[in-house]
Amino acid sequence: MDTVIGLGSAGCNIADEFTKYSQYKVYKIDCNLKGLRQDGIYDMPWQDSPERYEEKCPDMTNFFKDVYGDVLFVVGGSGNISGAALSILEHIKHCNINILYIRPDLESISITKMKQEWVVFNVLQEYARSGVFNRIYLVDNSKVEENLGNVPVIGYYDRLNSMIVSSLHMINVYNHIEPVVDTYSKPPAGRRISTIGFYDTENNENKLFYSLDNVGEMRYYYAINKEKLETDGDILKKIREQIKSETETSYGIFSTNYDQDYVYTVANSSEIQRQKK
Repeated sequence: MDTVIGLGSAGCNIADEFTKYSQYKVYKIDCNLKGLRQDGIYDMPWQDSPERYEEKCPDMTNFFKDVYGDVLFVVGGSGNISGAALSILEHIKHCNINILYIRPDLESISITKMKQEWVVFNVLQEYARSGVFNRIYLVDNSKVEENLGNVPVIGYYDRLNSMIVSSLHMINVYNHIEPVVDTYSKPPAGRRISTIGFYDTENNENKLFYSLDNVGEMRYYYAINKEKLETDGDILKKIREQIKSETETSYGIFSTNYDQDYVYTVANSSEIQRQKK
């Protein structure tokens, strides 16, 4: 995911978080954006409905002329502008596309917005499962908040977005470097509905960012201090004990210079996720 494209308010705010990391080229698409297209900013003309955004979506061929390879497309489905998502994605169909889909608190939006969100939520999952997209990562803001604990009102979304992006970034990093040891294998083609999270080693509990139904596989990324890897002879035993499950599991161990150890997780399912309220 060398390129990150954010659509709408939620998507653009997440995309902004990725600018903290030098390896990503960020594009943002929304109404009333300030900036130049040559700098990855597209000020989309305002429309009054999702259908109009789809119908009136401009030609973005030139805007995306330098986009290739791995792309992360970030969107939340409750905004009208999400109606343009498939039209925009058509311009980058030559890329390896992953979707990061942000679900809002459904209790805080109108029935009309909820219906719109439900359509986008389902359509993008169907496209991912069919292989049009490489994968869709589902994130529920209320689950991220629950996993973070008490989150102040001021800076609320900044805290949530930081947690989402830092976790996905580290998983991306570890997917591109050699582990000390691993049991990974290529996920089955049908398991393209996913979420991310972390493993709470103190309470032996997975903290996923979406309550994924029928998880078929759990992948663990253990980021462990190098000195500990050199001196602690029980690490492999502890890991095997932690990840015991009826679900298919795999893990990788990565050497770090951090004082604190971290465990990131990816859960994969082959099942379209249904509405949760």
